Amino acid sequence: MLRHRPRPLRQQFSVGESPITEQFSEAGKAIVGFQYAERVKSELVIAAKMVDSLGQLTGDELKGASKLYSFFLTALEGETNIALNVVGRTEFETAADRIREAAEKIGFGQYDEAMRLLSEAISHVASVGQWAMQTLKDNHLL
Repeated sequence: MLRHRPRPLRQQFSVGESPITEQFSEAGKAIVGFQYAERVKSELVIAAKMVDSLGQLTGDELKGASKLYSFFLTALEGETNIALNVVGRTEFETAADRIREAAEKIGFGQYDEAMRLLSEAISHVASVGQWAMQTLKDNHLL
């Protein structure tokens, strides 16, 4: 038996004016933003724990570990910049700056200052997560 399907009600909107499109694009951005925020924040927590470990090393161990840690922070800065480019939240840019500054401080053996900078980066990234959650709530998706 064939069922009659009602036709969707169509309204005329210019490109980009549809309230549904705007809701989903903002919600989609929030979903992706939340995913990036959680990933980068997790990596930042790992980076902060690693700073504590660096302080316990000496000699060649410290030299090698510092070099590897520098590579890790460079990769983390790159991941944060990708998040910035995808989501467009300036908090990611600020976090990337703090990560770069922390890497410089590690090079000079200034572990406490590096930890402070990583903590700031965590705060900025957490702000993106908070924005994303609020946006999803505002769009009745949470």
